[in-house]
Amino acid sequence: MGRPKKSLKVKEPVRIRERQLANGNVSLYLDIYIKGTRKYESLNLYLIPETDAASKKANIRTRQIAEKIKADRIIALQDRGIKHWDKIKRSSISLVDFLKEYEQDGFGFKESTLKGRSDMRKKVEDYLSKEKLDYIGLNEIDADFCRGFLNYLRTAPHSVAKKQEGRTISPGCAHHHQAVLNGALNKAVRDGLIPGNPMKQLDKREKFQPSPEEREFLTIEEVRTLMETPCTNEQVKKAFLLSCFVGLRLGDVRELTWAKVMNTPDGKTQYVHVWMEKTQKPINVPLSNEALRYMEKKEDPDAKLFKLPTSDATINYHIKKWMKAAKIDKKISYHCSRHTFATMMLTLGADLFTTSKLLGHANVTTTQIYGKIIDKKKTEAVNLVDNLFTPKAELNDEDRTEA
Repeated sequence: MGRPKKSLKVKEPVRIRERQLANGNVSLYLDIYIKGTRKYESLNLYLIPETDAASKKANIRTRQIAEKIKADRIIALQDRGIKHWDKIKRSSISLVDFLKEYEQDGFGFKESTLKGRSDMRKKVEDYLSKEKLDYIGLNEIDADFCRGFLNYLRTAPHSVAKKQEGRTISPGCAHHHQAVLNGALNKAVRDGLIPGNPMKQLDKREKFQPSPEEREFLTIEEVRTLMETPCTNEQVKKAFLLSCFVGLRLGDVRELTWAKVMNTPDGKTQYVHVWMEKTQKPINVPLSNEALRYMEKKEDPDAKLFKLPTSDATINYHIKKWMKAAKIDKKISYHCSRHTFATMMLTLGADLFTTSKLLGHANVTTTQIYGKIIDKKKTEAVNLVDNLFTPKAELNDEDRTEA
């Protein structure tokens, strides 16, 4: 009888290693060795000294996360090979780490845009904590995750209004978080980290929709009133009214110079050519005579057209006082000038497609919200004549009182 054959022990291609740190914690990292090529990957996971039951439980969970990442790497390496290690490592980044990178990408973006990304990331972290998900990779995000996150936003607590217990974020705020997450996932697709945006798999009814009531705007008569009403800062007044006639955002108006004003080939029309700060895309907007009235002539074509306060809050403070002086009882910020431009164009007969191009919208569906606003105002106007010509004898008691 021959000797039993020795079983060959297969060497694992990916191993979890430990490194002792000076503070007493232990750092976990991956040691990858395949076909003569060695790679290392820090997991940003740490074991803490086990001084009580809670610390032991935390370490068990940390090791489970490390094992999950290890398993993901082995599968990815089997599918794609060690030559694609950098892409494998990049596509396996955790969702939270990817969102942190997304919010730190400050190239060409306003501070408010980056803050919106940060606020969204914090809401994602709150959702993960609520679901007891200590770790989830970017490549694991699917339609169910997106659906769960949006459902969480429907009752998510308001982080600012701490004194008002039980207050939740508004639908408008939830819609903004949804839009920012959608933008982050689109970037992940462009970077080749995920094959597609799972948010697109959700039905429209599952998503938050922008509310027309949240887009405050001024009527043509109210714009006329403002033109005749003094403002505590005339530069703010001129810049605001210009935006009412061209639809540019505050960030783009801040950077306006005469060097950005061009003439059409026939020389009959002037237009402003800018790279929009928010979208980093070019836009050409024709300048009406009304718009040109608020564009001061400068000797230096590269000089800024307006000397505006550096703080957006200060600008909106002057606008608020201006509205009060004009007896306009609406919550108007500088951005409402853009809404005013859109609704004014549609009111005066411009079609949705043209208005969309003037606003620089990538999709006409974004502009449709203004169409809904106009339709609602038309309905309200028509309803004003209800019962106006009906004989009082035919009215019921309630209608008669209103008449």
